[in-house]
Amino acid sequence: MDIKKLEYISTLPDPPYYAVIFTSYKAEYDEGYSKTAQHMLELAALQPGYLGVDSARENSIGITVSYWRDEASIHQWKQQLEHQQAQQLGRTQWYEEYSVRIAKVERSYSFRRGL
Repeated sequence: MDIKKLEYISTLPDPPYYAVIFTSYKAEYDEGYSKTAQHMLELAALQPGYLGVDSARENSIGITVSYWRDEASIHQWKQQLEHQQAQQLGRTQWYEEYSVRIAKVERSYSFRRGL
């Protein structure tokens, strides 16, 4: 099952802001994964400091980049109880491997046809 497809690339405020880059290699057993992943996207959007998300998955490899106002907002999200429970399920059931990278976005630019 695929996570709900995003219609557009996130529209974000002018930098600076932070990006959390979550890259994963999913295990074959993924019962409950899609539902939980969608819930995490919805829950993250409710957190203070959340700015947006871009996500792509093809077969077992996925990259999700969430954007945050500051490092304190990222820390709060990492401590959110349901997010911690999903992280535990990810380590024990859904992922063969993952990495999290946090970067400060200093500059950005974009293009969208027809605008």
